[in-house]
Amino acid sequence: MTPKDHIRSWTREVDNTIYTYSTDPNLVDLAALNAALASDTVWWGRDLPEEALKRMVEHSYNFALYVTEKGCSEQDDSSQQPPQKQQMIGYARLITDYVTFGYLTDVSVLPAYQCKGLGAWMMECLNEALEQWPELRRVMLFTGDAYAAKLYERTLGMKDTKESGGKLIIMQRRGPGAVARKMGD
Repeated sequence: MTPKDHIRSWTREVDNTIYTYSTDPNLVDLAALNAALASDTVWWGRDLPEEALKRMVEHSYNFALYVTEKGCSEQDDSSQQPPQKQQMIGYARLITDYVTFGYLTDVSVLPAYQCKGLGAWMMECLNEALEQWPELRRVMLFTGDAYAAKLYERTLGMKDTKESGGKLIIMQRRGPGAVARKMGD
């Protein structure tokens, strides 16, 4: 469960469109998250049973990206318009103890919203949250994409473990829920 003092949000407006990035787990749209996990956008994932998905969200530090379209007609009285609904268009989560360690995973932005700088903004906001942890020892992630690796290096200060002199050995055990799509094992 996300500690209350770790719930934050950021807002950005681009071309009459409002984007909000939030760590509030209560805002995560489980249906949208499951659709993303089942898509080619998250090639390493797969959709999950609802209870498993809820447990995953409850036990992670969630960073979800939402879009809200502003009304574009100047003649409309905005008080007459219904409240605008936010759509979840991106997601990242940190598996963490909220003190010393974090594992970043499930980073994605829907294809229609890519190439707008939103992925970089997501990571900059995540980095801002991590900078508040004085006892942080390590944040780790896996990526098979050179472009993503450069993004993580630029926005989060991540380094390839080979740069640590080869002293760090990364090991894994694949479980029955592991999925191998497109990029392979």
